[in-house]
Amino acid sequence: SFFSFSVWGSAPDSEVGYRSLAWHYWWLAAIGKSPRESLAKAFKLSQEALSIEDSDPYIHCLLGTIYLYMKQYEKAISAGEKSVELDPNGAMVHGLLGMTLSFAGRPDEAIVHLKESIRLNPFPEYWYFLRLGQAYTQKKEYEKALNEYKMAIQLSPDHFAAHVHLAGVYALLGRQEDASNEAKKVLELNPGFSMERTAKTLPFKDEAYLRFFVEAVRKAGLK
Repeated sequence: SFFSFSVWGSAPDSEVGYRSLAWHYWWLAAIGKSPRESLAKAFKLSQEALSIEDSDPYIHCLLGTIYLYMKQYEKAISAGEKSVELDPNGAMVHGLLGMTLSFAGRPDEAIVHLKESIRLNPFPEYWYFLRLGQAYTQKKEYEKALNEYKMAIQLSPDHFAAHVHLAGVYALLGRQEDASNEAKKVLELNPGFSMERTAKTLPFKDEAYLRFFVEAVRKAGLK
């Protein structure tokens, strides 16, 4: 999974070393651990990696993801597009550009790239389906979103984020019992879960959509 990074085994002055450490700090920011400080470190390290090797698609998709969490959406999309240009058959770069486009409020384009990431990877990771479900939720295509969230859970049953999204989409479909069951599952997996805290880590450009999504999850029974 791209959420699991090894920051060891590379010389600190190597491109791969800087890149791996940058991913590590990005991940800390994404889960809400000193986000501003962690993002600043991730950005600085990604620039070091870029100065050593500027034709590596993974540095550009990393940079795009950092810009996304800095809420610099045009820069994020531009970097993501550069990564796809450098690696047109790369599942991960399509997936991360799709994720970025979804958070930037461009779900139709997000769906194209996320479907491409699934097509290109013989063993697609759960987060491809999670973000595809998110894009369908943004388009109010809740049944399609439901199918993608279920696929994400099938691939990673214990990752609570997919259960959060599934709870929300069940609430939007008026399936309150199913929504409540998913909410209970979230709390089993993450007893300290707080939707209010989680919302602060989700880099949606459209704040009205974020409020809409948070309200749906709260209707499912998560506070």
